[in-house]
Amino acid sequence: MTRTLVLIAAASGLVLPQASRAQEAAAPSAQVVSSSPAWLIRCPGLTASVPLTADSAQALPMHLVATLNCGDQVSVLSDVEGYTVNVRIADGKTGYVAGMYLVKAPASKPVPAVKAAAAAKPAPRVAPASAIVRDGVARWRRGAQGCEQATKDGAVVESLTANGVTVQVSLRDLGAKLRASVGVDNASPEYVYVNPIGISLESRGEHWKSLAYVSPAQLANEMAQQAASGEAAPANLEYKASDDSSLFPTVAYTPARHAGDDETPEQQQPNQALLKAAKQFNAEALKKGVVKPDDKVSGAVWFERDASPDQYVMRVPIDNQVFEFPLSLHQTN
Repeated sequence: MTRTLVLIAAASGLVLPQASRAQEAAAPSAQVVSSSPAWLIRCPGLTASVPLTADSAQALPMHLVATLNCGDQVSVLSDVEGYTVNVRIADGKTGYVAGMYLVKAPASKPVPAVKAAAAAKPAPRVAPASAIVRDGVARWRRGAQGCEQATKDGAVVESLTANGVTVQVSLRDLGAKLRASVGVDNASPEYVYVNPIGISLESRGEHWKSLAYVSPAQLANEMAQQAASGEAAPANLEYKASDDSSLFPTVAYTPARHAGDDETPEQQQPNQALLKAAKQFNAEALKKGVVKPDDKVSGAVWFERDASPDQYVMRVPIDNQVFEFPLSLHQTN
């Protein structure tokens, strides 16, 4: 029997309610402004200090620039979406630190003086029931504590809660790729780290197969290759912004251009369509980063498609926990 739950990721195909902006629209007569946001060092688990290294790969033996403590402030110089981030510390030294140890303090917002005292003591959030975690892995099981199931637009949505963190997932077959919708709701008192690259999907066919992760950039690149070859996308891949059951937009592909040819408006159309699609993929994608307490994030993660299986296993790592889901492309009772 399908159980009832509140879905937490609308933008990714689940239901994620966003924080109300009503209070921000009002202009208070008196305001209290806190300090500017800063990047801080966080120490998940039992980590007592964090290494700052001279090289981005942090190869062994490590070439240490400094050792950072929990709560130290740093300035981010660059982040190329890799494992490490280039930072500058208080004494002016620069180096690389693992991204999982960084958290950006929430931006300060003006707060009405009359409400400042009340805002300082928010009502405690009731912790949801937690699933059993064994060896760092929480597994979704029908009817078990911390496990819920619902449906949205014909897709099965599974929800799993462990130690105050709730992860919801669903899976759709787009014909060319598999699209996983992932939502994370952090009701724990700790900051948690999310990285879509670490999410895995396995098909349960005759032989179990790990399906490759596909980044938004790869999706756009595949479209660019189709455009360059003059191959039109199959009809079942027609892109509609309101329908996530499709993947590629239909564009009027033109023959390859020769040196010296002038680009006509008709030839510019595919480039504009590809750029728009690339932006759409990036906007929908689940982003890596830290989820602060009482906050939520959601987004899409794409995988290569397996031709036959209907049953899959998805694993979503959140800090030092792994949330494991058995998934099906068809609704079950």
